[in-house]
Amino acid sequence: MPRLIDHDDRNDEIGAAAFRVLVRDGITGLSVRKVAEEAEIATASLRRAFPTQDALRRFCFDRIRQSVAARLRAVTGDGRERAMQWMRELLPLDDTRRTELVVQLQLSRLALTDESLRGSAADLHDGVRRVCSSVLRQLSESGVTDPTLDPDLETARLHALLDGLALHLLWNTSDDPAGQADRVLQRHIDTLAA
Repeated sequence: MPRLIDHDDRNDEIGAAAFRVLVRDGITGLSVRKVAEEAEIATASLRRAFPTQDALRRFCFDRIRQSVAARLRAVTGDGRERAMQWMRELLPLDDTRRTELVVQLQLSRLALTDESLRGSAADLHDGVRRVCSSVLRQLSESGVTDPTLDPDLETARLHALLDGLALHLLWNTSDDPAGQADRVLQRHIDTLAA
């Protein structure tokens, strides 16, 4: 009897394998052959799903977007705490988010010179901007922010802060990177107060 394949599970395995290759070997190491070896599946089978390098790379971008979106949907609470949780989800505060950031950086570096990937990189970037806008809207609706603030400017400012903080946390060797990130984010929210 033929074996039934759970495509979601298989995609999870392929995504995890591709991420391990990108973290370990960088963008130049990402190939269908290497991912197939890492996932312990036949190269020909993987090549049917991803006939080109670009297809595999776009798949990786999509996996990041889907993973972050699922975590953001799972956030509960309201007001300042919900806003804090949303911001934390964009920072490399655990192995999963750290891996996602490294993968995003590897792929985005290539997207600077590879037009076929530029749209996927831009989609992730725009997604962060939308989260920043949602954070500010959440804070505003909770009465935390000054109502005269320029929402577009504050969205850009928060986006820049999160991007910079994410990069900083990649190299952070402190014992409490999450605490440090929280202090920076709390201070930023304080600057938005009415």
